[in-house]
Amino acid sequence: MSTNLKVLVCSASPDQINQNAMLRNYVGRGFAEVLPEGHVMTSSFEYAVEAAKRFHPELVVVFGSCMPASCDYTGLRTYCSRSGAVLAFWLHDDPYEFDFNYKIYQYADFIFSNDKWAVAHINHPNVFHLPLAADPQAHFRDIRSEMDRDVFFCGVGFPNRRQLLIDCEEVLSPFRVEILGAEWPETLGFCQNTRVLNEALPSFYASSLVTLNIGRRFNLANNKYQLDATTPGPRTFEAAMAGAVQCAFLEGLELADYFMFGEEILVFDAPSELTEIIDRLRYDPEWRESIALASQTRAIKDHTYKIRAQTMISLITKR
Repeated sequence: MSTNLKVLVCSASPDQINQNAMLRNYVGRGFAEVLPEGHVMTSSFEYAVEAAKRFHPELVVVFGSCMPASCDYTGLRTYCSRSGAVLAFWLHDDPYEFDFNYKIYQYADFIFSNDKWAVAHINHPNVFHLPLAADPQAHFRDIRSEMDRDVFFCGVGFPNRRQLLIDCEEVLSPFRVEILGAEWPETLGFCQNTRVLNEALPSFYASSLVTLNIGRRFNLANNKYQLDATTPGPRTFEAAMAGAVQCAFLEGLELADYFMFGEEILVFDAPSELTEIIDRLRYDPEWRESIALASQTRAIKDHTYKIRAQTMISLITKR
């Protein structure tokens, strides 16, 4: 397969039920940075087969969640079998939807999973780990010196996140804290059930003294092996690209594969440690700026969709 191949990137589920449809464009831009002009096309799930017949790609990347019952990949498999194109799936919700991965085994030439631990449990001959990433065009922000708040987090108030913030409520009380998203309890005064558009999030990251990084524990279909997620999600890379200083609640060491502890990302496992970190960041702006810059530099170097596209193409062309 030539490195000048034509690539179609399409979603794995219909846009009307796909809350992460914008990620498809990031993936498409990543491939467009690697391949010649005009060699990359993006499509919704609904029009993917028609797009393939028109565009004649040599690689079809189906990106996203295959859990919805409406997801049928027979048409794409037929196109690839007849044309000789490679059909690759890049799953972005492992291990939370792992039990539905079996649906793609019969269709996929290659499977890429966002989660390293999930890869070990996928029954397919060509399966690889490929984390999500950041898009410089969407997520890059200049490093700021003036902050609008001390502590920021945005996301769904899953039980593990609620409990952590309840545990940290007292130590966070002296600071300007803004927790946004959905399903947060009214008893936590610094939480607001306010939706933030994805395109606005990088500016929140850039204007916060510290951005909390709290993993998700909410499975939709993860009963077979009850896998724990090990790889950080996309917002870790997006916040880094925005110049955030992230403080991650440490639940596993794989995070260190992506960002250097103490220099590119900060970690804590007790409320008292979080207080010490926030205080130092407030009174040592040079330290904060050095972490923000180092984190952003690392994201640009290692964690863009261009890098992920290069990795995918390399793995496929070696086979």
